Amino acid sequence: MVKAIESYDEFKTLLSGPEPVVVDYWATWCGPCKMISPHFAKLEEKYPGIKFVKVDVEEQEQIAKEAGIKAMPTFIAYKDGQPIETVTGAAPGKLNVLLEKISA
Repeated sequence: MVKAIESYDEFKTLLSGPEPVVVDYWATWCGPCKMISPHFAKLEEKYPGIKFVKVDVEEQEQIAKEAGIKAMPTFIAYKDGQPIETVTGAAPGKLNVLLEKISA
């Protein structure tokens, strides 16, 4: 089960950790977000060295604004607190490529 971020402080603490973090920026009304969600959850098992979390852009507006989210779903990989790679849209193939790249 992918953890949902519940506060800005939690988000900042998570990003400051040593391991890569992939964030799924989503919204409850977003159809493509619902379609890709099970795929994203399965990837968490395949890449144990990467943290997977979800941010509801309507509940966590400050985080979404800071990340510059314009479309959902958007997946951003972070390392050492900095964004390193972004995938926009429900594209499992692109998400897999991103994870292969950051897990190497």
